[in-house]
Amino acid sequence: MNVNELLDILGNESRRRILSLLAKRPCYVSEIAYCLKMAPKVVLEHLEKLERAGIVSSFEEGKRRYYYIDKSLRLEVTLTPHRFSAKVIENGEFESSVFDVLRDIMNLKYHKDIMSMAETLSKIERAQEIFSRIQCYINSKINSILDELLSTLEKFTGDEVERLVLYGLVKGLKDYEIAESFGLLYSEVESALKRLEEKGLVRRVVEGDKIVWRFGR
Repeated sequence: MNVNELLDILGNESRRRILSLLAKRPCYVSEIAYCLKMAPKVVLEHLEKLERAGIVSSFEEGKRRYYYIDKSLRLEVTLTPHRFSAKVIENGEFESSVFDVLRDIMNLKYHKDIMSMAETLSKIERAQEIFSRIQCYINSKINSILDELLSTLEKFTGDEVERLVLYGLVKGLKDYEIAESFGLLYSEVESALKRLEEKGLVRRVVEGDKIVWRFGR
């Protein structure tokens, strides 16, 4: 993807909010509009732009069309007194091990002449590129595990709110954080927690003067 196109897309606050919501779960237009307090027509316009850019895709389920993030991208911006750059990094292979790169960087020596410093700078920039790809690879692994986690949670309950609550607890979120993060009413989260407790999927734990919820028995 062109970096200028991605910067233009992310430069819009409404699109950033939509992507933030879609990063949590697939949503349909009226659901996004309700959670973000936006007009459905405006939401649809933003979604169409995100879909044309290849960032978002959609699928139909029943009478609803759900939108979801379809790509794993890393936008890297460097701003220093001597450098400004922005680049998009997608999943890719990297040929060096992390330890080899670290060792080479730690052992770098150069003479204070132009050729030596230029060569050293080139090696460091190459190392930076490799680490950027490693970070992108790690992100893809995290996404893969989260996808499997969501699929596994579907085996525990068919209720969407209950699945989101379980997902939030696995990620270490508190009940009010789950409500804020997924655009749910606190009363919905509270009811779901009670149902999940009855099923033996969550438990109450007393920490100091507060009651918190934990996944598992």
